[in-house]
Amino acid sequence: MTETVAQQIDLFNAASRNTIVLAAAAHQGDYAERAFYAKISGLVRRRNAYGSGAVASKKLAHLVDTMVKIAGGTPPVELDPGQFKWIQQNPEVAGAAMGQQLARDMLADMLNVGITSAYSALSGVSAIIYDATGATPDTLTPLHLNKGAAKFGDRSSEIAAWIVHSTPMHDYYGNNITNAANLFSYGTVNVTADPFGRVFIVSDSPGLITAGSPAVYHNLGLVPEAIRIDQNNDFTDNYETKNGDENIARTYQAEWSYELGIKGFSWDKTNGGKSPNDAALSTATNWDKYATSNKDIAGVIVETN
Repeated sequence: MTETVAQQIDLFNAASRNTIVLAAAAHQGDYAERAFYAKISGLVRRRNAYGSGAVASKKLAHLVDTMVKIAGGTPPVELDPGQFKWIQQNPEVAGAAMGQQLARDMLADMLNVGITSAYSALSGVSAIIYDATGATPDTLTPLHLNKGAAKFGDRSSEIAAWIVHSTPMHDYYGNNITNAANLFSYGTVNVTADPFGRVFIVSDSPGLITAGSPAVYHNLGLVPEAIRIDQNNDFTDNYETKNGDENIARTYQAEWSYELGIKGFSWDKTNGGKSPNDAALSTATNWDKYATSNKDIAGVIVETN
């Protein structure tokens, strides 16, 4: 029986209310950049119809959103033809099974990298973090989510989905089961949305937890297009058959790339560099906030135990 990644990978596009967007693209070079005009603060002023004197000017500036190219690949996978012929099996069957595994693992990798990078970028903006680790209870509750969403103020309705680890999700279930007064306010115990209609997306992504005693869980409230992943359509694979050993050897190897962007943040080309590894992507200082307002970034963080 084929083992596949035991996590949900349907976070992309519609399933995530477009908070995580997976698209096809063909970016050249190490980065993809998009320039646009910044919002002018104080563009409207109160004018004295009977006054005179100089008025301070405002400048129309432009911002640059930089996505970074991430390289992925497989190790050489041994698919020795003699092994399959020995048991009277077609090697192509094994190749098809491996292809199914690879497709799921590629999506899971993009999901994990996107979530980890979003948390890293947002963690550098203290104003959008609600820390419930010192509260009672310190686990995930509707109250904590509401306080987290409140970090967006009058634009809290733009938060479309909560990306959470399975442990705080089950804490959330438990908190509502024991609170009989509120149980029916949130539907059945198979919670699919919070009281404000934001969907819950559950994934045991490594980026959603910091191990410890107790562990800290990073619950992300994301807006549409908070995470953007562009596949570069450059998937390349190769089979190699080699003689000279006791048995004929055959290996398979593949490589590809994709572009990653976090809303309101630009990849720091100097500090983060080209073709970053996981450590660089999870470093908060490698994501530079360019959005003027905190309400124009990817979302909020609710920290729980």
